[in-house]
Amino acid sequence: MKKSNLIEVKTQTEALYTLKVLTNNTDDLLTEIAALANNNKKQFQHAPVILEIENKHFQANELAVLVEILTQNNMVAVGIRSRKQELIDFAKFSGLAVFGKSLTPSKPKKSNKKYTEDKAPNPHQDKVYQAPKIVANKVHSSMQILAKDSDLVLLGTVKADAEVMSYGSVSAYKEVRGKVFAGISGDEKATIFIQSFNAQLISIAGVYKKFDVVPTKLYARSVMIDLDEGKLRFQII
Repeated sequence: MKKSNLIEVKTQTEALYTLKVLTNNTDDLLTEIAALANNNKKQFQHAPVILEIENKHFQANELAVLVEILTQNNMVAVGIRSRKQELIDFAKFSGLAVFGKSLTPSKPKKSNKKYTEDKAPNPHQDKVYQAPKIVANKVHSSMQILAKDSDLVLLGTVKADAEVMSYGSVSAYKEVRGKVFAGISGDEKATIFIQSFNAQLISIAGVYKKFDVVPTKLYARSVMIDLDEGKLRFQII
């Protein structure tokens, strides 16, 4: 008996918005995006967004914060458009699409059709979105932090012997000297980003590596970790 097709590809007509980011000041971006979302709730509620970043000073940690800002304002970052390799690498590790040069017309049209030119599969189509757990303070020795059913964002340092755990991904924007566990529910697509690497242990979905001494090539560097064919992959960004 011949099987019927299980997948049907359709051309979507929903608007896909592009936000051109002109600054790397995340405080200013937080204020402006919150105002944009509040003033246009019907338009931007759960709207898919491409982040177009031309600012050469924009860094990966600032991109991560920007994505979290969008999430907190019920907007969904689906990808970026940038020439900066650091941002492209971060986007790929984070499951965001990477788009080519801008397709936005130079002159605005009366309808939203200008946005529909940016068509790409949404890598987050089936993901249940929850606001990430954000920890602003230091994580002291012997403390345990758990983000259940969400990603974890750490804005302060993580001291030695502290444990930070997430069902999803972990992003740390200060030095990490403790133990980091991502994908603790078995999510092999979870990633770990550490702005200044000095960790005692790294684990993703139960695959772990312990560091008695951090290798020189990783020490105090910005590092992205994911699973590649079941093994931890460390990349400096």
